[in-house]
Amino acid sequence: MSNYGVFAQFYDKLLSNGEYEVRSDYISGFIIDNGINSGKMLDLACGTGEFTKYFVKKGFDVTGLDLSEDMLSIAKSKCPDAHFLRCDMREFDFKGKFDCCICCFDSINHLNSAEDWKKCFDSVACSVKSGGMFIFDVNTEYKHNCVLSGNSFIFDEEDCFLAWDNYGEGDGNVEIFLDFFIYNGKNYDRYSENFSETAFKSDFIVNMLKNNFQILGIYNDLTKEPENEESERLYFICKRK
Repeated sequence: MSNYGVFAQFYDKLLSNGEYEVRSDYISGFIIDNGINSGKMLDLACGTGEFTKYFVKKGFDVTGLDLSEDMLSIAKSKCPDAHFLRCDMREFDFKGKFDCCICCFDSINHLNSAEDWKKCFDSVACSVKSGGMFIFDVNTEYKHNCVLSGNSFIFDEEDCFLAWDNYGEGDGNVEIFLDFFIYNGKNYDRYSENFSETAFKSDFIVNMLKNNFQILGIYNDLTKEPENEESERLYFICKRK
């Protein structure tokens, strides 16, 4: 997993079309439908705290957890009413403290083995109350193999130029290379970061979850429609047994 560095400074700007409010409403709809209107929420891999911010506004007592100090620093500045902890998403245990847990924007895909995914799910299970909700999204194998792999993306902002290159082997894994060119007032400084993401089939993910969670639904991105062969992002709606 990457701890991010330079990326944290530009994360919000580059994901400005992330539909945070729409996605927050979508997620909270499932939480409310299951009888949780407020309470303690864990925002797992919270990044710069954009989702944290929206759920604080919705009345939740939110704890954001992330491994990146740079991301957490930004999150703390924009969400003074939330709590933040630096922690590995594979290893935490809050002893049934939370009414719900969310994990957004394919953060779980940053874990690169089935063992790590299982550790993450088990940590969530230890930290969420019986009957509590766990809602997360993932990039699919289709997205990694057919949309990202072999493609490059360019972001050209006023003070930053980013070249985003993706390489994959067609097995659900994709290597992501970021080259930032940041204007310093006279010329551009170059910074490079890279990380990888791993995708698994839905049935395999369900198998990792089933001992601790009831799977209420697996939906195509921002819908209540089932997965199809060209789904790029899926939401898993789970309830702690």
